[in-house]
Amino acid sequence: MAIACGKSVIRLAENGFFHHPRCDSLMHLTPTKPRYRFILLYCLAFVLLGQFNGSFARQSKLALVGGTVISATGDAPISNSIVLINEGRIEFVGEFVEGVDLSGYDQLDVSGQFVTPGLIDTNVHLVLNVIPEFYVKYEDRLEDIAIQSAQVGLKYGMTTMADSWGPLEPLLAARKRIKSGEVMASDVLIAGNIIGTGGPFTAYFMGGWGLRGKSLRYGDWVTPVVQNRINQLWEAGMGPDLMSLTPEEAAERMREYIGKGVDFVKLGISAHGISPVEPLMFSNEVLEAMVSEIQSARIPFQTHTFTVASLSQAIRLNPDLLQHPNVMSPSWENASQPQQEAIKLLMSQIKQQNILSGLMAIPERRQLEIYQTWTANHSDDPFLNEIMLYRQQGFEGVTYDMLAEGLEEWLGSGVRFTLATDQGPETSDLGPTVWGRMGRAHFDRMSGLQDAGVPPMDILIAATRHGAEAYHLDDDRGTIQVGKRADLLILESNPLLDINNLRDIAMILKEGVIVDRDVLPTNPILDYDPELPWPY
Repeated sequence: MAIACGKSVIRLAENGFFHHPRCDSLMHLTPTKPRYRFILLYCLAFVLLGQFNGSFARQSKLALVGGTVISATGDAPISNSIVLINEGRIEFVGEFVEGVDLSGYDQLDVSGQFVTPGLIDTNVHLVLNVIPEFYVKYEDRLEDIAIQSAQVGLKYGMTTMADSWGPLEPLLAARKRIKSGEVMASDVLIAGNIIGTGGPFTAYFMGGWGLRGKSLRYGDWVTPVVQNRINQLWEAGMGPDLMSLTPEEAAERMREYIGKGVDFVKLGISAHGISPVEPLMFSNEVLEAMVSEIQSARIPFQTHTFTVASLSQAIRLNPDLLQHPNVMSPSWENASQPQQEAIKLLMSQIKQQNILSGLMAIPERRQLEIYQTWTANHSDDPFLNEIMLYRQQGFEGVTYDMLAEGLEEWLGSGVRFTLATDQGPETSDLGPTVWGRMGRAHFDRMSGLQDAGVPPMDILIAATRHGAEAYHLDDDRGTIQVGKRADLLILESNPLLDINNLRDIAMILKEGVIVDRDVLPTNPILDYDPELPWPY
C-alpha cells in the first residue's frame, strides 16, 4: 500500500516493512524493532496532518543516543552522548551510560554522527532582491516568498533567521503562519524597515536605481504610483520623513511602530550606501529618544552603519548588534594611517563594551570565479553588465580584496561576531551572485571565515550561541543545554575538523520535530534556471 505525502510516498508493504525517503539515512525498519517504532508513527502522523502543507506533530519524548554532542557552549564535545528531549525541550544532555532507563522515550541511534545546535543567521532578507522591479512582479506573493525563503533556510540548517529589512505586513503574516505551526519553516524574527530609510524604489536602496525616470530593464511599466505603493509597504511609517521630527515625535513614532509587533529594531545610523560623505541620519538626541522606547519595550536593537562616523555614533548607543561594521568607507586598504588608527580605536571600544558584530564575511574566491566566468559569457547585455559590476565589487568602490583585508583586521581585533549573511532570494536572469543565494550563502560565509583563519569552533559559536545572544534568546536556544529548545542538526561529519562539514546534514530537528527536508523547497518562488551553477 502506498500513501501520498506531498512529493513523497510512504510505502507500507504486506510484510510490514515501510519506506520513506527521509528515513533512508536512518535505517530500514520493521515494526518488530520497538525502539524505532516512533518513526513509523511519526511518518503516519506526518501524512495525516499534511506536513507538506505545513502542519506537523511533535514527538513527546525523544532520546538521541550515541552521537558526539558539540554544545556550542565552549565546552569539550561529548562523545557517546545521550540527549533527552521532552515536548520540544532538552531535558538532559551528557555521556550515555549503559543500562540507563529510557522507558517512555522513543530512541534514535545517532552513533558516529555529530549533534550541534541549529544555526542562527542574524541578518537575512527573506524577500530582498537586487532589482527593485522584482517587487512589482511578485507584489501579491511577498508573504509566500518569505515563507519559502524560511523553508529553504531550514532545509539547509537555519532554525532561526532574523529579517532586518523588508515589507512589514507580509513578513508579519509569514511569521504568524510559521509560529502557528501551519507551515514548517525556520523561525523568523522581524524588524521590518531599517529606521529612517526608504523602500526599494528610493535612493536609499541600491543607489536609487528606480529613480532614473524608468525601469532599468522594463521601460516605463513601473509607474510612480506603483513605486510609491511598494515603498510605503517597506517604510511602514518609519521612512526618511522620520529625520525631520523632533526627539519627542520620533519617540512616539517608534512606540507606534513597536506596537505593530516587530521582534527587534534596526536603526539606520547612515544610509544604505557606501560613500566617504555618507551623512549621519539622526542626531544623538533623536537616536537616544528612540532607543529609550525600544528599551522600554524590552526588545533587541541593532544599528546599520556604513561609515566610520556612523559606527562611532552607533557604539555610543551600546546596541545588541552592530550590523556589518567592517564595511566602511574608507576601506582599510585605502585608509590613511590616522584613519586606520581611528578604526582600530573603534574596534577596541566594541571589544571593551562586549558588543556583538554582524561582520560582513567574504564569500569564497570560488564563487567569484564562477561569477566572473558567467559574466564574461553575457557581456553583450548592458543591463546585466551594470548589475554585474555592482555585484563584483560587492558595494560601490569596494573590491573583494578590500573586504578580505578589512575582515582580517576585524577578526584579529578580538571582537565577538555573529553569522550575518545578508542573503536573500534572487531572480535567475541575473546569473550567479558573489554574495550567495538564500539557503546556501551561510555555508560559503563560514567557509570564507575558516579560510581567513577563524577556528571552526569559533565559527560554530558565532552561528549559534552569539546569534541567540544578539536577539535576547540565549536562554531559549543557541546551545545544547537543559531547558533549551531542541533545535538541532545531526551531521555525518565533524564540523570541528572542517566547518564545511556543516553542509553534511543527516537530519534536522526543530523543537524536537524531525524535519522532512525532502518536502521543503530548494529555492524560493522565483524564476529559476537550472542551467545556472546553483546550488553549488
